[in-house]
Amino acid sequence: MPTPSPPSAEPHETAGPAAGERPGPTASTSNLSGIATIEESTQPAALRADAARNRQRIVEAAATAFAERGLDVSTSEIAHEAGVGEATLFRRFPTKQDLIDAVLEQKMSASIEAMSEMAADPDPARGIERFFFETIGSKLQSDQGFFEAAGNRCMTNPAFEQLRARSLDVMAVILRRAQEAGVVRDDLQPQDLSFLLMAAAAAIRSPVPGVRADLWERYARVILDGLRPECAMNKLQPSAPPRRLVIQPPQE
Repeated sequence: MPTPSPPSAEPHETAGPAAGERPGPTASTSNLSGIATIEESTQPAALRADAARNRQRIVEAAATAFAERGLDVSTSEIAHEAGVGEATLFRRFPTKQDLIDAVLEQKMSASIEAMSEMAADPDPARGIERFFFETIGSKLQSDQGFFEAAGNRCMTNPAFEQLRARSLDVMAVILRRAQEAGVVRDDLQPQDLSFLLMAAAAAIRSPVPGVRADLWERYARVILDGLRPECAMNKLQPSAPPRRLVIQPPQE
């Protein structure tokens, strides 16, 4: 009796790399949301729509998996949770890093939108407090993958230069309004807020077992108190990191 051939990963999609096959190298791109193959661009509209749905399911599944279990989640797990085959995942995202970057692009954009609301807060002091407590508590503490990437991939990937620039622009508004209201010392730069945020967030993953999960709030309060003008007892040294260096860090 002949052995039936295994079903394809999804209807309407052509075959991709075999299971376990290492995907080939691809050119880097600064438009992460546009990752697709040349073959897809020539497909009928119905097939392109099917491919777009698959891509969205993969990104959503990856975002959930990375948030819950970190960036080490395998592509096979993500494909299973998205309801697609692993070959389909690799057609949308030739490498796992491409998938991680697509998720990070969405996370960073969402964070910038949230910060824009903080920058528009009628109370500038509350706006800068929200910058620390909401960004850490709502974005980083609850999202293990975003926390893991925030201090390296988000800050070094050339494809994220525009997002880093937008982020610093919004931080500049938050800081300037607080300084103009007289609630924050005037010798700080927007870049300082980025580094201070990461300093407070570092306590989220303490190397000491048994430490409270909300310990970061203690250090966020210390930082906020230190931002007050009456606490500016000494001139800040050294100078703040240059904006250009934060947006375009040198590549190794």
